[in-house]
Amino acid sequence: MNHLSRLKHALLACTAGLSLMAANPVIAREVDSTRLLELMVAKGLVTREEADGLIAEASTRPASLPPVPAGGVDAQGVQTIPYVPAVVRDQIKAELKAELGTQAQTQGWAAPGQTPDWTRRIQIYGDVRVRGEGRFYDEGNADIFTNYGAINTGDPQNINDKTPGWVAPPFLNSLEDRQRAQLRARLGVKAQINDWISADIRLATGSDRSPVTTNQTLGANGGAGYQIWLDRASIRMTPIEGVAADFGRFTNPFWTGELIYDADLNFDGAAISAQRLVNDAVSVFGAVGAFPVFNTDLNFGSRNAPTESRSNGPFKSQDRYLMAVQGGAAFKATETLELKFAAGYFHYHNIKGQTSAPCQFYELVCATDATRPAFQQHGNTLFPIRNVIADPLNPTASPENQYFGLASDFRILHLRATADYRPSERFGLRLDGEYVKNLGWSQRDVTAVAINNLGPDIQVPDPANPGKTIRANGPYEGGDTGWQTRLTLGSLLNLNGEGDWSVKRGDWNAFVGYRYLESDAVVDAFADSDFHIGGTNKKGWMVGGHYAVSDNTVIGGRWISADEVADAPFSVDRLLIDLLTRF
Repeated sequence: MNHLSRLKHALLACTAGLSLMAANPVIAREVDSTRLLELMVAKGLVTREEADGLIAEASTRPASLPPVPAGGVDAQGVQTIPYVPAVVRDQIKAELKAELGTQAQTQGWAAPGQTPDWTRRIQIYGDVRVRGEGRFYDEGNADIFTNYGAINTGDPQNINDKTPGWVAPPFLNSLEDRQRAQLRARLGVKAQINDWISADIRLATGSDRSPVTTNQTLGANGGAGYQIWLDRASIRMTPIEGVAADFGRFTNPFWTGELIYDADLNFDGAAISAQRLVNDAVSVFGAVGAFPVFNTDLNFGSRNAPTESRSNGPFKSQDRYLMAVQGGAAFKATETLELKFAAGYFHYHNIKGQTSAPCQFYELVCATDATRPAFQQHGNTLFPIRNVIADPLNPTASPENQYFGLASDFRILHLRATADYRPSERFGLRLDGEYVKNLGWSQRDVTAVAINNLGPDIQVPDPANPGKTIRANGPYEGGDTGWQTRLTLGSLLNLNGEGDWSVKRGDWNAFVGYRYLESDAVVDAFADSDFHIGGTNKKGWMVGGHYAVSDNTVIGGRWISADEVADAPFSVDRLLIDLLTRF
């Protein structure tokens, strides 16, 4: 029997005893009332003073009056209400409140003004951005930039222009100005499973499977609806304070700028990040992770499976991975000045293209086709990966259908540093610098196979006609280095990128920066998509600013003027006007 039931029985006994004693002396003599009250005092149901008072009250009631039932009306019309001692009422109230509280918590009742516990563990967040973009191409640009990304995601390109019916490859637009309106919408849910495990799921718009942008061009589908992609899905564990392990698809765990990774890029795989306060002025941080960047189709090559007697095979797995590590520290030099720096190493495994075994001109699939980039922007040095055997009956006009792979390995050293000066809450200044060098790039190896990032055409001797010259491609001009610097001032120093930020009405910033990024300094697929036409082999200026028209609603603009580093002339100016709100 629980406490509440015991109290109820005690109350009934007490009420009945008092009623009997007060109403009928004969019954009172038959019941040992003194013993009953002594027992109630011993149990703590009434005090000694209350018990003595009850006995005295019962002894003063006239014996001639007929018995009155507990809570009834006597012959004189007097209403009788059983007396419940205050201590009993308080105990009943406390026990009932505790029991109901436990039941409410177990069953998830909602108290007035509150929500159930499970809803307090769920956080909904998101943002919407509307953008107007203008691209302005220089009239002196060349018009010979092959769209290798379109080729590598479609049918192979026949590069032998002497083949009957030969079709030219797709080209990038480098001459015609373009304007468009874009939309980016993202909606996420974070769930706190328990004290150290949480989950994050986010959906986003997007025109395609690009890893570096979720922009959707308005009107692209003739007014039809737009696609929604799974942008993030991850589990985070924090078994130790200051240490977090992420699994799945999640935001960039490294402290990097857009020189190496676009701000919209998410990482697939697993990462462990940590930070620790050494003292009031110094903190350290770091991260390490392993990430798949391509996984071979389980049925790759099944349309033209090789046999033991054929040279084109076997078709081996061409999975590609990124292994990365970074460490850094932050120093609070003064109350207004903070310095931060980090060094990282990003090692891509198996990302370089591979030349196939001899592959007959009529074969649909060659052994290393899967080594071509699954996604690319523009800038990395490429080479044809198929070792095609020409038709022996007509070698001059035999088709050579090709895919194109990355000519360099990528083992990237990354350095970043910032200096933040904040003399007041409403004004600050940040100087940001970033440097990358691809330790896997070999000028000799890349020069031997490169088909792009070449210098101006040159005249060379014609081997078939002594004394005459013919035009040939210029020398390879690609490189392995990149850097950028950026100066930002105002109250919005943390607006760019994916970090948490809170904006108040009237907050603002203005910035100016310069970037120089050679062809193979980083993987162009993951670099900034807004600079030039996205990717690498770019240099130029950027200037812009933002203003908060309301809390967490910002309007901003950027002007980016960029040129190619190597290859034929290719200059692009971009104007981006954004309206962004976040919740």
